[in-house]
Formats: sequence, structure tokens, C-alpha cells
Amino acid sequence: MPNRLFPIRRLIEGAAALLLLNAQPAMAGPYAPYAVTPGETAVGTMLDAAGGAPGGDRAAMLASIDALPTAAARADALGQLSPRSYSLLPRLSIQSMDAADREIRSWLAERRSIAIDAPADVPASGDRTITMMLSGGIKQASYKARVDRPEAESDSRSLRFAMDVKPVPGLIVGATLGIDGIDARLDPARRPRISQFNSQIGSYASYGDGRFYVDATAAYTLSEYKLRRQIGWAGFAGRMVAPVDGDGWAASGEAGAMLRAGPVRMQPFAGLHYRYADVSGFVENGGPAALEVATFRTKSLRGALGARLSANVAQGGWTLRPSVEAQWQRELRSRPDSRIEARFSTRDLPIFTLRPTRLARDAGLVNAGISATWNNRTTFRLGYAGEFSSDRHVHAAALTVGRRF
Repeated sequence: MPNRLFPIRRLIEGAAALLLLNAQPAMAGPYAPYAVTPGETAVGTMLDAAGGAPGGDRAAMLASIDALPTAAARADALGQLSPRSYSLLPRLSIQSMDAADREIRSWLAERRSIAIDAPADVPASGDRTITMMLSGGIKQASYKARVDRPEAESDSRSLRFAMDVKPVPGLIVGATLGIDGIDARLDPARRPRISQFNSQIGSYASYGDGRFYVDATAAYTLSEYKLRRQIGWAGFAGRMVAPVDGDGWAASGEAGAMLRAGPVRMQPFAGLHYRYADVSGFVENGGPAALEVATFRTKSLRGALGARLSANVAQGGWTLRPSVEAQWQRELRSRPDSRIEARFSTRDLPIFTLRPTRLARDAGLVNAGISATWNNRTTFRLGYAGEFSSDRHVHAAALTVGRRF
């Protein structure tokens, strides 16, 4: 009798084990075959490599992906789990550095034009040549979506103060302070937002002998971000928040000629612009899709060729000076943006990597403005600056007031 019961007992135990196995939550998949982009593949491969059965909210999130009706929907969900929404963060900081640098160099060009036409009773150097400048500006930028990079739009407001002296004829040495607030909206379908506040301190110098000139600028930027990322698909939604900081450095050099034909001034020039911006590592708060992201950065080195054209129109004590500028810039680094390493903040799954799609290497920049100078000492300038490339447009307007003492 015992020999007959033994196979029956084994059969019962096997059936019970099978029922228990089926009752356990299991990670469906594989997910990687649904991926379309490298970033989606990285997330899918990470989930497939985890093995075992997830628990709690993670299981519900993955079950909602499994329940999506199409492969495209599952691929989109994998992309949302990546840090692609943050790929442009260093670029927003560089956008602020570029705007500040262009304001200072436009001001130096204005100073050169004033100096050329200054009457003999305006001193060339000494205590009476201290100049102060106050500038306020607004900027709007749009970035087109690319592989593993969402569409983005940003608006910003800035305020800048500068003071310089002319210790010897032809030489200007100055320092500048500025602040810049940026509000960026990423991926219009889900509207994640980034609030960024930049504080900048820098210095500049310019030397001209009436025929040639050389400009140099350098600045340090401290960036503070508040990140808000929203994701969602049928059966799942999440909202993540993270405070983040970062910093950056900017340096530019420019050299050109100063040509004059009656009231018209022309300045052909060549320049080199270095930018560095990083985003410190951070951990999101907010559910099973929250990420832990390591420090990532952008290093950019751009060459530039261009020319400025201006004309002076005197009317009584006033001098009106319309000006235009055009230049071409090219990124010289083959890979300016670093990869982004991330993992789920629970740290129970492997690290995966996102390689951001870099911005287009070539861009055209234009400046246009009009200034009014009273008695060669007080200047009001209204200017526009634009950057145009195949994947981005940046527009800026600034009002500048300067006074020579």
C-alpha cells in the first residue's frame, strides 16, 4: 500500500508546486525586442537582465507595459523610463553662457565704435574712463526632437551688470555679474518641466589700435535646477521631482580688423569659444519609475567666422548707430556630450546608459541693433540676437544702458 501511495503523493506535490509557481508574479518579456532607439534598447536590456520576479509597484508598472496593445506603445514606454528628458540640461546652461558672452562682446564692439568717433576732449585713459553697463534681456529657444531626445522649448529672463576701465589707450579691462532664470518645457505630449537659475561672474578684456582688435572673455556659472518629470501610458502614470545643481565655465577669444569707409564701419573677425557645463548626480523622488542619475556633462569647442557692419548718424548731441552682424559657427569636438548613466533609484536593477544625440555641428548667428549715444558718454542700445541650425532656433532681445565717467 505505501508503494502505491508514493507516486500519488509525488503527483500531488508536483501539481502544488506548479500552482505556486504560476501564482508568483513573474517579469514578462523580453522587453529589448520592442525597442526602436538605443535608449529604449538600454532600458529593455536592463529589465531583461534583472531576472526574477519584481514586487509591489514595479510589478504593476511592468504589467501595464505587458498589457499595451502594440509594439510601438511598449517601445514608447521603455523610452519614458530612460533619462532622455534630461539630455539637454547642460545645453540650457551653455545657452545661458552664450547669451551672456554675446552681450558683453556686443558691448565691446559698441565701445570700439564710440572710441573711433570720440572727439578730442574725451579722454582715452585715466580715472575719467570708467564705464558701467546694465543690461536686461529675454530669450526663447526651441530644440527639435531627435533620437532619444525630446522636443524642448525654453524661455528665460536675464539681468547683467558690468564695469570696466581703460588703464592705457586702447585697452579695456572689466568684470561682470549676471543672473538668468530659465523655464523649459520638454516633450509637449507630457509636459515635463525644468526650472533653472544661473548665477554668473566673469571678466573681459579688449585691445584695439584703430586697425585691429582682440577680445577675450571668461566666466563661471553656477546652475540650480528643479526637475519635474511626468511619464504615463495606459494603466500607469508617474511624476518624479528632483532638485539638482551644476556648474560651468566659458571662455571666448576673438580677433578682427577695424575698417572704415566714411560713416560705415566694418569688422571682419574670427573667434574660438569653449564651453563646459555639468549636471551633478541626483536621485528622483516619486514611485517605481524614479531614477538615480550619475553626473553628466557637455564640453564644446566652436570656431567662428563673421563680420559686423555699422554706420554712425550724428544729430545734434546724439549719435545713432545701427548695426548688423552675421557669423558661422562649427562644433570642433566630435563628441561634445557625455553619456548618461542611470538606474532605478531602488538600486535593485543594473545600471544602463543613454548616449544623447548631439546638436547639429553648424549654426548661423545674426545680431542686429540700434544704439543712441549722447555726448559720447551715455549709450542706450536695443539689440536682437538669433541662432539658427537644423535642430534648434534661439532668439534673444536685450536693452542695454551704459555710462562713461
